[in-house]
Amino acid sequence: MHRTYAAWAAVAIFLFAPVAVADGYALHTVKPGESLGSIANSYQISVDALMAANDLRSAVIHPGDEIKVPYVEAMGGPAGTSPRIPPGFSWHTLQPGETLSTVAQAYGLSIDALVGANPTISSLDNLPVGVDLLIPPREGLIVTLESGQSLADVLSTYHVDPAEVARANHLRSPFDVQPGMMLFLPGVPPTQALARLKKVREAEHRFIWPIHGRITSPYGPRHLGMGTSPFHRGIDIAAPWGTPVHASRSGVVIFAGWSTEGYGNLVRIRHPDGDETWYGHFSTILVHVGEYVDQGEVIGREGSTGISTGPHVHFEVHVHGRAVDPMTVLH
Repeated sequence: MHRTYAAWAAVAIFLFAPVAVADGYALHTVKPGESLGSIANSYQISVDALMAANDLRSAVIHPGDEIKVPYVEAMGGPAGTSPRIPPGFSWHTLQPGETLSTVAQAYGLSIDALVGANPTISSLDNLPVGVDLLIPPREGLIVTLESGQSLADVLSTYHVDPAEVARANHLRSPFDVQPGMMLFLPGVPPTQALARLKKVREAEHRFIWPIHGRITSPYGPRHLGMGTSPFHRGIDIAAPWGTPVHASRSGVVIFAGWSTEGYGNLVRIRHPDGDETWYGHFSTILVHVGEYVDQGEVIGREGSTGISTGPHVHFEVHVHGRAVDPMTVLH
């Protein structure tokens, strides 16, 4: 942490000129191993100034103590009294008919950029009309400084360059921050937010279409002959030969190969609750048994292997060990 503050101090001295300020202070939570001297050195102020600001009669401090760091002894000025959005950001209120995708497209941004600016949104697909979205100038991550969290903690956690953070947020020094303030970390991917939203999406859309095309044979009774069953346990979705086929849900591949039951090249995926999805007639299989696949991941290419009259995907959904009509669960 000390090296991080030293690096910040060097950057700040290089970028900005010192500014004298009025009374005010930042709060620093004492961590194990820290002393009043090490804290004073980190903030480049004197021990006497720290003791005076905290009415201390001795230099003895303990982990968890809150130490006031006086602004008047530090470079820069106190942060504003209320949180502000980072420079270059703007607000967009979601209108009827708009989605995260259309907003991203309108501003020339990626979905990742929007998620990075709004990491606490509830959904990728079902945001309510009227929700306010932050529009960033570029890709990165917004973090909100928590009580007891220092700028050094943020820099260390996300391994970001202090100078770049200073420029992006128009910071004069590490003391221009306060709890609740939003900081923009350029170039940092919103990894945790995307992982959470992926789980939300799968809960919202338990089964997604493996491929988009024309349904040539529905679920239910049929009489095709050719040695086929009189009951069709799935749906047939026709599309051009070689079209990518996606996993309808996340899960583990339990079969990937040639089926002797007419499916041709078949992939079966077992999902966390024990349900399964089956995908038949692939021209090419792109996964292997034991592999974990995410919802939407490409698992093969559409074809016409096995008992088939043309290129299509035969898609089955098995719930509690029984095939059900996929049209009743697909989103």
